[in-house]
Amino acid sequence: MQDRKLSFLERWDSLTARLTPLLTDEGKRERVQYLGVSLLLGFISLLIVVLNLVTHRGWHTYTTFGYAVLSFLNAFLFWRFGKRHTRPLSLLFILEMIGMFIFFIIVGKPEGFPTLWICLLPACGMLLFGMRRGVILCIVMFFILAFFFWVPLGQSLLQYDYSDTFMIRFPMFYLASFLLSILLEYIRFVTQRELDRLRDKYRFFASHDYLTSILNRAGLKERYQQIRRTGRQTVMMIDIDHFKDVNDHYGHEIGDLVLTETAQTISENVNGVVCRWGGEEFVAWIHVPVDGNALGETVRKAVEEHVVRIPNSTRSLSVTISVGVASGPPDSVIDELVKRADARMFQAKDSGRNRVVGEPEGGDQP
Repeated sequence: MQDRKLSFLERWDSLTARLTPLLTDEGKRERVQYLGVSLLLGFISLLIVVLNLVTHRGWHTYTTFGYAVLSFLNAFLFWRFGKRHTRPLSLLFILEMIGMFIFFIIVGKPEGFPTLWICLLPACGMLLFGMRRGVILCIVMFFILAFFFWVPLGQSLLQYDYSDTFMIRFPMFYLASFLLSILLEYIRFVTQRELDRLRDKYRFFASHDYLTSILNRAGLKERYQQIRRTGRQTVMMIDIDHFKDVNDHYGHEIGDLVLTETAQTISENVNGVVCRWGGEEFVAWIHVPVDGNALGETVRKAVEEHVVRIPNSTRSLSVTISVGVASGPPDSVIDELVKRADARMFQAKDSGRNRVVGEPEGGDQP
C-alpha cells in the first residue's frame, strides 16, 4: 500500500514538473487552457449524452453529442495549430460558446437546466480570454440574456415556458457571477504579475551579482556556453589591492561602493563579458582577438584614475588593481584560462601590486 502511495506521489510530482513550464509561460499557458477547457467540455458533453440516452431525451441527445464532437475538434485544433493561430481559434471558440448558449436559452430542455450552464461563462471567459476580452464577452452574453428574458420580441422566440420569476432573476444572478469573476480575475492578474516580477528578479540574480549587478560565476559559465567562439580568447583576472584596508578604514558600506564602481569601470573599458568572481576579484572574458596585455594596462589605469567619492563627505579615495592575463585558441576551456590568469594575478601582487602580468611575448601557446 505504501509503495502504491509513493508511486502515485512520484507520478503526480512528474506531472506537475511537466506542467509547470507550460503554465508559467504566457503563450503556452493560453494554449494549454484552451486545450484543457475544450477537452473538459467534450467529456462533460459525452457524460450528458449518456444521461440523455438513459432518460430517453431523443433529439437533445444528438445535439449534445454534436457539441461533444465539436469540443474534441476544438481541442485537436488548439493542439495542432494553437502555437501560431491562437487568436482566430479563440474567436471561433467564442462564437461556438455564444451559439451554444443561445441554443440553450431558446430550447430550455430538459426542464430549463441547460440554461444554467451559462453561469460558467464569466469564470471561463476571464480564464481563457483575460480581463478585457472576457469582460466584453460577458457583457455581450448579459445583453443576450436580457433580450430573450426581458424583451417581448426575444420572449416570443423561446420554445420553453420559463417562469416569470426565473426570467427576471436569472440575468441578475448571471450579473452577480460576472462581477465576482471580475474580482477573482483581477486578484489572479495582480498575483500573476507579482509572481512574474519575482521570477524575473530571481532569474536575474541567479546569474548576476546582487551588489554590482554584473554577472556572477554561474552567469559567466552560462554566457560562455551561449557565445560562439571563432577567434582567440583572452581572460583577465583582476583583484583590488589592499581591499581589506578599505573595509577596515572606511567601513563595509564604502567597501561595497568601491566594489560597485570598480565593476562599472572595468565593464566600461572591456568589450567582453565581466563577472564578479568572488570577494574583490573580477574576471573579464574577451571572446574576440585582442591584445590582452594592452587591454589589461588600460583597465589598470582606468581603475587607478577613478575617484570614489564618499557620500555625505568631502573625502574621496581611489584604489588600484593587480591583473593577470591569459589567452588561448577558440577551443580553450575557460576554466583553464582562468587558472592561468589567476596565477599571473598573484605574480602581479607578489611583485608589488598595481600592475599587469600578461602573456609572454607572442602569446600563450595552445
